Amino acid sequence: MVVVEPPLSSCLTDDNLWEFTLKSAGKLNTLIRRVVDANPLIKKLIVPGCTGLVPEGIIACGESLGKNNHKLETLHINGVPGFTKDHLSALLTYLPQEGAIDLEVCPKCDQVRMIPPCSRESCKREGRNERECRGCWYCVPRCMECAVCLGPDTDQIEEAACGADVVCLPCCQALPKCRFCNKPYCTGHSSLRQDNTTTDATMFVCQACHYRTRTSEKEPLNYQF
Repeated sequence: MVVVEPPLSSCLTDDNLWEFTLKSAGKLNTLIRRVVDANPLIKKLIVPGCTGLVPEGIIACGESLGKNNHKLETLHINGVPGFTKDHLSALLTYLPQEGAIDLEVCPKCDQVRMIPPCSRESCKREGRNERECRGCWYCVPRCMECAVCLGPDTDQIEEAACGADVVCLPCCQALPKCRFCNKPYCTGHSSLRQDNTTTDATMFVCQACHYRTRTSEKEPLNYQF
């Protein structure tokens, strides 16, 4: 099984992946595009954020596997650019069940995007398709850590150090915070922590504070007489 995740996913291409998997001798169960011709038992394709891949190549994977009466069980392609509703419809014919793919049509903006599950108990009781907060990350404000919906009546929202991202209060309390501004990074952006040279995860500086402190150190002293 091969799983491609950030930061590698942003620079990986089909050719790179093909060269890497030539050594698999047909034993790989998870891969992409031309590799399926040499590995007909592929079951999982997990390549989120691989911006060097194209929808047509991923559809070709499903089509190739379908010729052998074999289907992908898991397909994670969120972040691969250019997917349309036509692409999604074509892919669904090669998947065995609903939920095998991490993309669907957002009911709010009608775009093909990832719709995360909501961890709020009241939303989970409403059912997957009935919950009011069902929508992509662009349409529904969510905690970047746990994906709980953050509606206009939610007063427990904290700004994260990731930029425009926000987190719910429970996640904010649990996450390590910048020792200057007291803002947390979500787990997905934890690699942005600066000056974390100790084993204590709480001893870090966010990028914004790191830049400000470095800039202030270089500013000349302004003597006034």
